[in-house]
Amino acid sequence: MPKNNRTRSVVWISAALSLLAGGAWAGAAVAAPPGAAKATAPYAQAAAVVDANGNVDRSKGIEQVTKPSAGHYCVQLEDNPDIRKLVPTATLQYRAFDYGVRIAMQPNSACGNRTDTFLVITGTPGTYADAGFSIVVS
Repeated sequence: MPKNNRTRSVVWISAALSLLAGGAWAGAAVAAPPGAAKATAPYAQAAAVVDANGNVDRSKGIEQVTKPSAGHYCVQLEDNPDIRKLVPTATLQYRAFDYGVRIAMQPNSACGNRTDTFLVITGTPGTYADAGFSIVVS
């Protein structure tokens, strides 16, 4: 195991993303939003793969994802954790290089100012646009 904390964090996050993408390990049963498959992400508190329409393909620790407007996704976590104490990471699914993804790290009015829900925003410079993404919360 690497001794450097930053290197160790990168290794764990990479492992979690690999497991989320590959689903190679069997894990404990977790609740998933209706219609979503269960994801295996043993080192993440929550994780999901969300398509451009806001549908959850597979997840762990996610109560629901809603889409209030173009390029805006509200990700509600199970068990009501305080998002201000968590570290979410979002990655776009394959898109053109001019697309970006952002996460609001505080409760947001678009998501009802809930402390268990964070806002993910996707789009191109100056324009909100729908795009699929994956999210890991550590």
